Amino acid sequence: MGKKKAEVTFFTLGHQGLVSWAICTNMPQEEAIAHANSIGPTGISSRWQLSEDKFPDGKDNPHDCPDNPGSKHYLLEC
Repeated sequence: MGKKKAEVTFFTLGHQGLVSWAICTNMPQEEAIAHANSIGPTGISSRWQLSEDKFPDGKDNPHDCPDNPGSKHYLLEC
């Protein structure tokens, strides 16, 4: 039997805003951003990208998810 592949996870933390979106996922950063742009396009010329800001609670962006080992929280902006 081969190794079971981990299930891909992608969750919105809180709610998606007009210009910011906090997500939790086990996808690599670039794949997560591409997925965000495919399922929640901004509707304007700029696409979702990793924000240079920290999270409102002061945590780095990105940072490890405390609830799902192997996942990270990303703060996106457009």
